[in-house]
Amino acid sequence: MRIRDLITKENLLATPQNWTRLRRWIPQLGNRGVTALELVAAVALTAIAVGSAVPTLMTSVDNARFNAAVQQITADIRLARSKAVTTGWEYRIHGRDRRGGANANQYRLEGRRTTGITWPAEADPAGQTADWYVGPWVRIGVIYPGIQLDNSAIGEAPPLYAGFDRSGRLCTPLTQCFNGVNPLIITKESSGQTRQISVAPATGAVRVQ
Repeated sequence: MRIRDLITKENLLATPQNWTRLRRWIPQLGNRGVTALELVAAVALTAIAVGSAVPTLMTSVDNARFNAAVQQITADIRLARSKAVTTGWEYRIHGRDRRGGANANQYRLEGRRTTGITWPAEADPAGQTADWYVGPWVRIGVIYPGIQLDNSAIGEAPPLYAGFDRSGRLCTPLTQCFNGVNPLIITKESSGQTRQISVAPATGAVRVQ
């Protein structure tokens, strides 16, 4: 088998067959010597094979990052519901989508002891008091580069939140909560692929579509 057989026009793209042929051919070089042309051609073929694998690898990384972001957001929403049920407080996920504001493309977990207590303000630092719980901001765009939050609401910097009462149901009012009518959309910027996370108001069940 000659090196030019590996780099003909029809075989220029990396294929499993070419990888196999190349691995079988390289050990033969030590037995009979190698010309400069063959060495250059072997290096070129290897570069082509590696280069063709890079886009596939990057796509796999993007997909893994996208799936991990969706899983984390879903888990945090369910955590808010679980804490509301176990503590008897109201808990919610609260943040901003990608369209701006001081806390764009991030969210955090917040809790309040009773409905008579106002929710924490966005400027309030993380911590806990007798009446409030404020978690750290989850910066989606930093943790998962290229992943964006979009709650589909109208406005330049719409908030996003979903709160749960002690029964585990979505608390009221539902204004700008993301639910079955107005889901939270997770977008992979590189491809525009989206996933939707919704909360059923009647039951508090969290669904991913």
